[in-house]
Amino acid sequence: VVLFSMLYLLEDLGYMARAAFVVDRLMGRVGLEGRAFVALLSSYACAVPGIMATRTLPSPRDRLVTILVAPLMTCSARLPVYALLIGAFVPATTVWGPIGLQGLVLLGLYALGGFAALATAAILKKTVLPGEALPFTMELPSYRLPPVRLVASQVWGSAWAFLKRAGTIILLVSMVLWALLTFPRLDRTAEIGDTEYARASLEQSVAGRMGHAIEPLITPLGFDWKIGVGLVASLAAREVIV
Repeated sequence: VVLFSMLYLLEDLGYMARAAFVVDRLMGRVGLEGRAFVALLSSYACAVPGIMATRTLPSPRDRLVTILVAPLMTCSARLPVYALLIGAFVPATTVWGPIGLQGLVLLGLYALGGFAALATAAILKKTVLPGEALPFTMELPSYRLPPVRLVASQVWGSAWAFLKRAGTIILLVSMVLWALLTFPRLDRTAEIGDTEYARASLEQSVAGRMGHAIEPLITPLGFDWKIGVGLVASLAAREVIV
């Protein structure tokens, strides 16, 4: 909600158009124009509005390149995955003052997404989709203070779309995955411990059997059948892998 609020506020203030002019020279070094920056910035909230924002690009090549690299930006859906991995593998130590190592790693992941998107765009523009850059002309809107009701309605629309997605696709896939990981239940004996019982139940479940079936396909990647189950479930939504 905070990210959507800031994006819509900057856009309605008239700042985003000026930001496109400011970064036009920088974006030109990777073969894109300044308007592509707005689409990539929107992809930090979600790749879908970022891809939709490419409709303002006049060049079909620039539009296609921006669409291809927009998913590389670190969207909000990846934040739970990053938080889980950082909490598991990065120690909670202080680097300098109030700055912690976990926060720096998270910041680095966000910066890495932007760098990867720009580097991929430069490679695509020089190899697969070459073309001359078009002159960047755009009418600058005047600065104005947007009505609070307008910004609130835009934020509510985006937040409601995410809540509907979280309450339908993500919730449904999570419920199905729980059922696949739980059934059929394994009879427990007194001799088996909690850890052994949990591991045996997981392997005998429907998801466990499916994971063992696809394990030969993902073994060359260094993954086992447990990670394979998570990868298959995340095809519906990336948050489900958590």
